[in-house]
Amino acid sequence: MTRRRFTQLTMAALGFFTSLSADHVQAISGSKLSLGLTGLRRPTNLGTTFSQLQCHYMGLDYRETFRAICSLGFNRIRLCSYWHEIEPVENEFDFTALDWLLDESHRHGIEVVLTVGMKAPRWPEFHFPDWLHARHDTSTNQAAVDLNPAIGDRALNFTQAVVNHVRNAPNLNYWQIENEPFTRLEITAGRYLSYEFVQRETALVRSLAAPNQKLVMTTAISLPAADLAEDDRAFQESINLADAVGINVYTKVPAGGSLSYLQPQPPFWQKLKEWQTNLAYYKKEDWIAEAQAEPWELNQLVAMAKAEYPSSTPIRTSKLVNSLTDLGYGTVMLWGCEYWYWQKKNNRNLWWWTMQQIIEA
Repeated sequence: MTRRRFTQLTMAALGFFTSLSADHVQAISGSKLSLGLTGLRRPTNLGTTFSQLQCHYMGLDYRETFRAICSLGFNRIRLCSYWHEIEPVENEFDFTALDWLLDESHRHGIEVVLTVGMKAPRWPEFHFPDWLHARHDTSTNQAAVDLNPAIGDRALNFTQAVVNHVRNAPNLNYWQIENEPFTRLEITAGRYLSYEFVQRETALVRSLAAPNQKLVMTTAISLPAADLAEDDRAFQESINLADAVGINVYTKVPAGGSLSYLQPQPPFWQKLKEWQTNLAYYKKEDWIAEAQAEPWELNQLVAMAKAEYPSSTPIRTSKLVNSLTDLGYGTVMLWGCEYWYWQKKNNRNLWWWTMQQIIEA
């Protein structure tokens, strides 16, 4: 190595470490930096979920953020069609944001998965427009939301409008029908959708979609012991309806209202492998729809007050991607890209750098 080349490399390394805040430098030194450079494994399809709504929560410009995310090099991205954003007035549709996101992802050569329906990623999951709230009771948690036929009919009308408008987007290859429609979660106040309604919605999208476009359904495995019968029911119902099934995997989340965390026990990983085997048997695509790559902290919509949180770190994310790849999942969608960019904007670059290493593995 020439002295000039040595000096160039030294200055590049110095610039990188200087760009990280002091509390992060130690975290990527030694064996951890070695893991980032040589120990990573990634699946064939690596992607993320982008939410313009999450950008709003975090005070980020969604276009600036999305351009940066696209520059990372993911080959697949999930976008969200939010009902309250697209149909703010009944039967008056505004596709400005969605059209821009589709165009920008196509410009970067990224394949798109688009969620449709009344339930989409990010809080509060059910994204009802104000005019629907004013006319109907959307707060019920004792029965499926769609048992009110007026809500179900309006939701199908919205889904049809979205599919008709964007189905010819050149990089749109997957439709995700709702988001975890069969699970009853605290984040949704226990609200859920019936199998019969989702079946109707699936049939509608299939009838309108382009021939090359496939359908995705998402579900989850409960922490810590993966022992809820409703998980298996939701998984089987998803297999019945979709071409691909995506599983949401979170490995450290608050335990109720306490300061402790739930983490996967061995049965969790066993079930994840069993489900992968079942998907192969039914000739369905196996996805991890959400792999935790941002903090999930008690009573915080977005955990932004501190530089680091125990629920999710770059090293935890690196190890999770390795584990999911080793299990054989062909698609892994990392959850939290808005958070990585927010960290970068605040001069803490470790998350962003780690994502680059995972993508390039």
